[in-house]
Amino acid sequence: MAADSSTQSALSFSGKLYTVLLGAAIILLTTTVPYLTLLNVFLFAGVFLAGTIALNHTILRFQVRLPYSEAFFLGCVAGMAGGVLSESVTFLLMQQFNYRPGAESLSLIIDWALEMAKGKPELQDQVQALVTAEKLALAPVKLSFRELLMNMAFSGAFYAPMTGLGAAYAVLRLKRKAKKG
Repeated sequence: MAADSSTQSALSFSGKLYTVLLGAAIILLTTTVPYLTLLNVFLFAGVFLAGTIALNHTILRFQVRLPYSEAFFLGCVAGMAGGVLSESVTFLLMQQFNYRPGAESLSLIIDWALEMAKGKPELQDQVQALVTAEKLALAPVKLSFRELLMNMAFSGAFYAPMTGLGAAYAVLRLKRKAKKG
């Protein structure tokens, strides 16, 4: 009977669904809201935070203890769902409003890099490459359905482990906090 309790999750289906939806919503916000996308410039911190916040809220709301493996898995599912949701919304924004999320953040970073390169002739090749990259990134894009599916798969697969690590970190942080008192 002890073997059965170790394989069954302490978190209910509604708790798992809550975790996935909260994580996906946070990923959507950090990948589409202007200037909030800057969080993801720093090693996808917004995606990592999505897993951390989602698991932290889930554990505190449902008062459960989760092993690292289950937290990581739930974070991965949230990351996959967030990647698919983010790419879907990005596609709609690009098709309907000709708006590409993250364009403001990209422009800010390129402007900062150009400012740092002023008066440094050895960096002119890199400056020109940045200007060219900015023009390409801001140009209107029309995606086919197949390209949309590829973007969803790539984003989901990339966000999943990042969100999973954030979720495992939430468990680690809460365990350390509980140990201290």
